[in-house]
Amino acid sequence: MKERLRLLNLGFAALVFLGCVQQTTSRGESTAIQNDVEAIGALLERNAVLLSTRNLDGWIDQFTDDAIFMPQDHVVVKGREAGREFARPWYENFNAEFDVAVDEVEVHGGWAFARWSFTSQTTPVGGGGTIERNGKEIWIFRRQPDGSWKCSHIIYNYDAPTPDAVVDARQQEGEVNDG
Repeated sequence: MKERLRLLNLGFAALVFLGCVQQTTSRGESTAIQNDVEAIGALLERNAVLLSTRNLDGWIDQFTDDAIFMPQDHVVVKGREAGREFARPWYENFNAEFDVAVDEVEVHGGWAFARWSFTSQTTPVGGGGTIERNGKEIWIFRRQPDGSWKCSHIIYNYDAPTPDAVVDARQQEGEVNDG
């Protein structure tokens, strides 16, 4: 009986120990994930600043070389440099202010995604009225070898149809496929 009780106590102590070790690991992982979530949130806030200051080079540097861009009303754009050329007319033709709200961030190992919404006030550089728009985006991130995050896929659209001024600017640059 004493031997059985001793084994039960040892078993209970082992379970408590393993539970503490697992809890410590979970807390450590939780802290690392929380750090990643905060880093991704900061990237999205930085994105709003880059858009608002018309910093195309800074904006495109947020993406992986093989990034996939999936804009509203447009074919898929593949590759960071193709993404730069797609975005160039917008950066050259509009001034904007962006407010962002991060709605969701999930981190899974070397991958993460963020769902966020924005409000923008966009004014054509050549003059004209301000266009106010609300929209949403999903960014898929890939952890880089240095531990930083870059966007590998971007999907975005607006809550209302694209105003004619934006479509006109894209057509002038040959960026909208009418067929």
